[in-house]
Amino acid sequence: MPPVQIPFDIPIREAFKAGDFFVTPSNEAAVNWLDRWPHWRNSHCTIVYGTAGCGKTHLSHVWQHKSGARPVNPGKFRRDELSSNLIIDDVDNILENPEMQEKLFHLYNWQKENGGTLMLTANKHPKHWPLDLPDLRSRMLASMTIEIGPPDDELLAAVIIKQFDDRQINVPAEVVTYLIARMERSFEAARDIVSRIDNLALAQKRKITIPLIRNLLL
Repeated sequence: MPPVQIPFDIPIREAFKAGDFFVTPSNEAAVNWLDRWPHWRNSHCTIVYGTAGCGKTHLSHVWQHKSGARPVNPGKFRRDELSSNLIIDDVDNILENPEMQEKLFHLYNWQKENGGTLMLTANKHPKHWPLDLPDLRSRMLASMTIEIGPPDDELLAAVIIKQFDDRQINVPAEVVTYLIARMERSFEAARDIVSRIDNLALAQKRKITIPLIRNLLL
């Protein structure tokens, strides 16, 4: 066995261009809706939700490029700095704080009054958010809400390939097929296993092959 070395912590480059996003039945509804902007009829707020790593942030970057939207933190926004289109990622992770709920409520109303649009991403449907402010809850539940579903084989393969590509690594198709048949079927698992494979290959100075992966999965 080759000597094991500790790999350097190399930053990973992520691509967020529209062409990098792979469309399958599990995310098609979200992609189609974002493509319709600015013709979002009767809804100035869209919520895209799904499990960690499913592509919500990637889609928000695609929409940011298309719409000129600006990412904001609802706890720090200043009205004189706002653009007509705004994005808040992982919004359900900040809503346990009642003050943040109040700020999001005001931001929602500000966008509506000024003809702007708002895109929120979350892990869960808004009916499961910890919302204690009734007016905010009613507005969130009335918003356009789209789920990115669990990955099918095609999407899981695309996610794995993209994770390797973000690390500037090309892998053979048989490696991807081997992984899909043996890994947990989730986006988070895809990110984790690609990271582990990359670290092992760097540590052992080996190419990424099925024998390398087989040893990792034992």
